Amino acid sequence: MKKIIYSLLLISSIAFSQTEKNVGDFTKVSSFDKIDVQLIPSNENKVILQGKEADQVELVNKNGELKIRMPFGKLLKGDDISATVYYKKLDAVEANEGSRIASKEEIKAINFDIICKEGSEIKLLNLQASRLQVRTSAGSIVTVKGSVKNQDILSNSGGKYDGQDCVTEQTVVTVNAGGIAHVNATDLVDAKTRAGGEIRIYGKPKQINEKKIAGGTIEQVK
Repeated sequence: MKKIIYSLLLISSIAFSQTEKNVGDFTKVSSFDKIDVQLIPSNENKVILQGKEADQVELVNKNGELKIRMPFGKLLKGDDISATVYYKKLDAVEANEGSRIASKEEIKAINFDIICKEGSEIKLLNLQASRLQVRTSAGSIVTVKGSVKNQDILSNSGGKYDGQDCVTEQTVVTVNAGGIAHVNATDLVDAKTRAGGEIRIYGKPKQINEKKIAGGTIEQVK
């Protein structure tokens, strides 16, 4: 019986492992290969990896950008990997190759940049920033809640930006080729569509400038 229990525990430990790594200073997090990333503010920079192949995840810190990815032979095979990233300062995130980046905690920044592509997802539920820039494409989804003074949004090729709960003063938003953007502003919105796409404007801004090239819809939500 003891041998059976020991064998089961051994199998369990092989199937699910946890690895903690110190990664040095960084201000940007980029994810790849379907890996799920959770962001936690902290007084230290480190990453805790969980999953049956957690020990194979590559963490590359180059010029302040922390890349979280699988090795060459296991591309796009990180869907059972969870990475919890503890950071001291953060001003940019990028999700690639079907990966996911999320944060429930407050993120404070002067300038914050978001890139989301290749069917990935980014969800930040409490962002406080002076300026926000978002680039989303290829079926990716970016959700942002919080408060931002100025934002610049570009949604291409079926990408979606859900920012109706991100209150801004001024917003510049462009959608191309079926992109979708929902924005919120109190003062000014510059909205442009090219080759289709949808823009929905919340917050009853004082001024809206619209431009449509080859179709698309721009709607103010009352």
